[in-house]
This record gives sequence, structure tokens and C-alpha cells, in this order.
Amino acid sequence: MTMGAEKRLRFEINKCRNCEACRDLLGVSCLVFPEMFNMVDQERDTGQKVSTEELNRLADICNFCGACPCLDIRVAILEYKTEQADRNGLPLRTRMIENVERIGKIGNAFPQAFNFILTNKITRNVLQRTIGIHEKRKMPVIEKEGFATWFKKRSVNGERVLNGKRKLAYFAGCSARFLFPDVGKALVNVLERNGCEVEYLPQRCCGMPSFLEGDRKKTLALAAFNVDRLTEVINEGYKIVCSCPTCGYVLKVMLNGGFGTRSGLINQPVQADGYLKIPKEKGAITTDGHDHYYVSERVRRNLVDTNLYFSPLDPVKRKLVAENTVDAGEYLVSLHEQGELDTSFHGSFGKITYFPPCHQREQRIGQPYHQLMGLIHGVEAETISGDYCCGNGGIMGFKQDFFRHSLRIGGRLVNRLKSAEPDILTTDCLSCRMQFDQMTHYRTQHPLEILEASYEDRPELLAGDGVTKQKSLIDEKRTGL
Repeated sequence: MTMGAEKRLRFEINKCRNCEACRDLLGVSCLVFPEMFNMVDQERDTGQKVSTEELNRLADICNFCGACPCLDIRVAILEYKTEQADRNGLPLRTRMIENVERIGKIGNAFPQAFNFILTNKITRNVLQRTIGIHEKRKMPVIEKEGFATWFKKRSVNGERVLNGKRKLAYFAGCSARFLFPDVGKALVNVLERNGCEVEYLPQRCCGMPSFLEGDRKKTLALAAFNVDRLTEVINEGYKIVCSCPTCGYVLKVMLNGGFGTRSGLINQPVQADGYLKIPKEKGAITTDGHDHYYVSERVRRNLVDTNLYFSPLDPVKRKLVAENTVDAGEYLVSLHEQGELDTSFHGSFGKITYFPPCHQREQRIGQPYHQLMGLIHGVEAETISGDYCCGNGGIMGFKQDFFRHSLRIGGRLVNRLKSAEPDILTTDCLSCRMQFDQMTHYRTQHPLEILEASYEDRPELLAGDGVTKQKSLIDEKRTGL
């Protein structure tokens, strides 16, 4: 019999308090650990059990940034949040705001009206009351032409590179499809310049927004659609390329079970005696002389099958997608290492500061854009190192209840960015980009846009930053930024 989600969360909270290996997180970007330690200390001092309401509040302030080195607490929080959503359902406003794809499609269909609604004070108040978008959250301007429309026009006009040396299918993500189409355009132009044939296939949201809200049914439906379509193009000889680190993290890591502590047990062959043969970590010090662990079928059922979020989906297809998905920066670096990347980069952009976002770091692929920025002649490039988080957490930073939390989390990073004094900020996470547009006055671009512009040495290509130019509505004194 498996442990219930609430019971497991209580167990993990107490385990964390007794361990305290993550105490360093108390002074950085994470809001969960200070709250969690206070809850446990209060329970020990007063003898009064932590309430379900307090657990709900703890789950609501986790934005799945990945800063915690111990995955147990992260998985326990998400399992708890999912169980609560299964049991009690989600509020209507949550269901509305988590459907980023629907919002993007409506915006692309009626951009002028949509932009008016997002910027008008009266209609913004209505949005806050109905959907729960905080009135002070800056909204990106919806472009007149979405990425899918642009790509289709190129196909009709014969402007695409066909029969290239490499076949790539682009998983654009909701932000590049609907909010920042220039990022998708830059990816296509940069890859085609390097002899790639780029295909754009029917796709749905990666599922991270609904995943974070505990909406497992919707997340699985989105993942099922994407896995089926991606499997088809992979079997046709394509690799999947992502410009969004969150989408890449979902496809490469989460679909393969890698966001949980037991991911090493997944997709391993069962031996004839009923045991799984699990490779030990590279470099592990062992006393038995063996390089594998052996796990029984009973333990496998309890620790693997009950923990794998995406287990209803075909494991062969999930594994195929995970193993054939690559981050765009990672792919370009691989071309460079093979001596096949066009490195005729020149730029008069001044100082560029790059922030590697949380889900890019979680993919464990190094910092490919840091390497690529170093190839641009005439550019001073700096990369922010450390476990910083912008705090936006996708749609979470737009919600009325989380908006102030997002500013609090991102404050430490923003102070670091201001000390760098860049001419241009760059990050591959478009959620981070929206947060930087909210909290700073710097122009923010995707690294692919920088690379595209530097091929032609045309900094004016970066002029359209896709955000409103109105004065920030944040009260800097009150938020401490």
C-alpha cells in the first residue's frame, strides 16, 4: 500500500527539517524552505499539527524552479498539489489562466482587441476579478502575425530550405507561437543558414502550466497529443528542437520520468529472476564490487509505477521523444564542435548579459548559449552564474495571489542583473523575459535573436522587443526592487 500524498508531504517536510542540507536556500530565491522550516518549528514548539491549509499554502508558493538539490520534497509537493486538484477540482479562474494555448490563439485571432483589453485599466480590472491576472502585471503585446502563420506563408512562397543535410522539427511552445514569434523566426533562420531543413508540426502546449496547477488530466491529454505527433516525425528521420527550455525540460526529462527521485529505475529491463538491474551512479564508491543495484519486482511496483506521472502514456514513445529532443543552443554547439557551424558572427550590440534559466540548468546540458555568445566578434558577453530564479514560474507570476511572491523571488536576480549594467539582457526562457520586462528597464532578447542579428551585423533587428513601453506599474519602494 502506497503512502498518501499528504502523508508523504508531511514525512518529507520533517525529513528536510532534520537534514537541513538545504539550509543555504533560506537566503536565496526559494520561498518554500523558509516557510517549511517555520511550519515544522512551530509544530514542534506548540505541539499543534501543521494544518492542511498550511500545506496548501506551501504547495502554492513552489514554482518548480529546481533549485532544491533533493528532489524528494519537490516531488512530494507536486504529488500533494495534484491529489488536492483531483479531489477538490480547480477553480474556474485557474482553469482559464492555465490554458495558455487558448489565450494565445484568441490573441492571435484578434490582436488589436486583445491588446486593448490587456492594457486598458477598466478591462484589466475585469480580468483580475474573473481570471485572476494581477492588475499590475505587465502583459506582452500580441503580434499581428503569429509564428504558425509566418511559417505557412514561407512554405507557400517557397522560401523554406528543403532537403537540407539535417532534418529538424521545431517544437515552438506557446510563448514563441503566440507571444514572441520573432524567436521562432530567428530559430528557423539560424538553422536554415546552417543547412538544416526545419519543419513545423501540429502541436499543443507542453503541459507545464497545467502540471504546476495540479491538473493531471489536462497535462496528460496535452502530452498524449504531442508524443503521438512527435513520434511520427521522429520515425520520418527528424530530431525535435526546442527554443524554450521549459518545453525541452518537459520533453527530454519529465516524459522520461526524470523529475522524480526514482527516474533511474524507469525503462530498465527486468531480469529473468524478476529483478531490475539498475546502474549505479558514475564514480560511486561501492563495497560489493558491483556496478549495478538489483531491485525486486515488489519494490519496483511501489517505487516506480506509483510515482511515474506520465505512466498512462506509451513508455516506448515517451522514451523515443526524450532521446530525440534537443535544445536549440545545445544543437548549435554540437554543430560548432563538428566544425559545421557558420561562425561569421559580428555585432555592435555593446555589453550582453545572459541569464541561464532554471529549466535550462535542469537539463544538465551545460551553458550552450554562453559558448555561442563567445563566438560573436565585437561583443562583450557575461553570463550570470548561481542558483538564481526570475520568480515568474510561467503563468504563476501572472496570478493575483502569486504576483508579489514572484517579485520577491526575482528581486535577488534583478539586483544582480542591475550590477552587470548590460546594454541587452538575453535569456532563452520567455517567461523570464516577461519578468525582466516587468522588473527592469533593459531590453531583453532570446539568444537566437542575437545570433540572427549578428549574422548580418544588424542590431536594428532587435528593436521590436514585443512588450508594452508604458512605465512600469510596480511600486519599487514597496517591493524592495
